[in-house]
Amino acid sequence: MEVCDCISDVAFHTKGLFKEAKEMNKFPETIRKRLKKEALAWDISISHERDETVETLLERAEPFDATRPPRQPVSLRIDPFDLSMVKRIARRRGIPFTQLMSMWLHEKIEQEKANGGL
Repeated sequence: MEVCDCISDVAFHTKGLFKEAKEMNKFPETIRKRLKKEALAWDISISHERDETVETLLERAEPFDATRPPRQPVSLRIDPFDLSMVKRIARRRGIPFTQLMSMWLHEKIEQEKANGGL
């Protein structure tokens, strides 16, 4: 059994988008790899704990509630060809095109932060 079996199960079959139905995953490959790596690290860190210790810690733990500010709608003028290409790519990935554009924007911001641009 794979460590992060639950993540790889988040998939569905496309119908009519390709010549043959391919299984598509909703998470991009980079995110799946990062989640698998994190899950493995957690498995290794807790594998040395005794069951009683883990149960005690879980009983004493307080629920964590992280709230995010609501997303803001943005109006954007895009070339029609670019928009159709984004929609086509999003359809192949099985996600809404607005979500894909948001992911790309977020990735670019993270790149700029990593390169010292911000």
